Amino acid sequence: MSQLDAQQLALRLEEVYPEVTLAGPPRRLSGGASRETWKGTASTGDDFIVQVRRGASLGEETDEAELLRAAAAAGVRAPKVLAEGGDDPVLGTYTITTCLPGTEDPRWILSDDDAPDPAALLGDLAAALAAVHTVDLDDSGLQPADQLVLLRHLHHGLGQPHPVFDLAFRRLEATRPTSTETTVVHGDFRLGNLLVDETGLTGVLDWELAHLGDPASDLGWLCVRAWRFGRPDRPAAGLGSRAALLDAYERASGRRVAPETLAWWELLATLRWGIITVQQAFSQRDSLEHAVIGRRTAEVEWDLLDLLGAPEVDAAPPAAGHAAPTGPHDRPTAAELLHAARSALGDDVLPQLEGRAAFQARVAMRALGIVARELEHAPADTRTRARALAALGADDEAGVAARAQAGDYDADEPAALASLRTLVRCKLATANPKHLTPITEQEEEPA
Repeated sequence: MSQLDAQQLALRLEEVYPEVTLAGPPRRLSGGASRETWKGTASTGDDFIVQVRRGASLGEETDEAELLRAAAAAGVRAPKVLAEGGDDPVLGTYTITTCLPGTEDPRWILSDDDAPDPAALLGDLAAALAAVHTVDLDDSGLQPADQLVLLRHLHHGLGQPHPVFDLAFRRLEATRPTSTETTVVHGDFRLGNLLVDETGLTGVLDWELAHLGDPASDLGWLCVRAWRFGRPDRPAAGLGSRAALLDAYERASGRRVAPETLAWWELLATLRWGIITVQQAFSQRDSLEHAVIGRRTAEVEWDLLDLLGAPEVDAAPPAAGHAAPTGPHDRPTAAELLHAARSALGDDVLPQLEGRAAFQARVAMRALGIVARELEHAPADTRTRARALAALGADDEAGVAARAQAGDYDADEPAALASLRTLVRCKLATANPKHLTPITEQEEEPA
């Protein structure tokens, strides 16, 4: 379905939420991969949040309003539900809540600009998770979900060959821990879905992926590299070490999660994020944001290879640069034109924008950079890819995936992992070369 505009939303809010009079048009907030989030201001000056889902969810559908009430009853800092509805002809499934103080911007949260102390904030997050895991199971309205089974079903249903995913599945199935407890699991507890101000954590948002499961799964999701936002050396949400997270969670909850259990859930969580990136790339074909997320799959494959213990491989030779065109066209080349367009967006357009428009401009700049690097790297990548495929005994990635699923490669086999790393390096050097920078040994230092 097409996206809402502010006028559509304002008109419908007058009908479904007549308790307030809008002081002005609602404002679309940035982000929101699976639903739209808007901020409105009442004539009284009070802000409120409207979340709208008019298409398929990334997970099992959750009655978020019911869950928010149960979470608040358990002491979780969750927004208060003001109104809710489903099957609305304009809004689809929607929830209107209070607007809590703080920001969800990871750049500020992980900065030195009056942000909370990282160790103290990590303690807040651990305490919040401990509270989430005490939400009454019956009041939550949730059902159990076997994440490994669901992920494998989703991966196969997407039909996209990612052999690194298949090896990760084999490792997970062979080393699965025995779960001893079932609790409410938030399912998307990470920076970006948490509100923070200078005093610490102020709110837990975005409960749409909540389910019943092992509480350690929330800890693993919090450690995915994608949620460290520029601080890969701090595995726990960009705030501290894994050990610090486990200690803080034990103090808050009384549960001791073993490091090897956390490692298993971090591997599963990383695989889950990778499958979501593939899913989002095909969920909205007219969405630039979703298209660019699709290219982030290479980042996740690289992270999975790190977690699987894949050996390092020699870097591919640098691209030749802006070589003279060999076809019918003059300079500038297609890659040069893309670089020029990207520079114009960044230097001249982006400084004039804010909010959702600025976010979209950054996404467009990233897309242009990907296409330019793909054009530049294509000759060398074609040769490197052919050598890696030959070493794996396949003609393409689909063939590699089929062999991985058949058990022809072992998840601990260095030669196969090295060849897969070479394949992923080709993709990642185009999609996001910064992600190739090794993580320093600071990652396990105390928070």
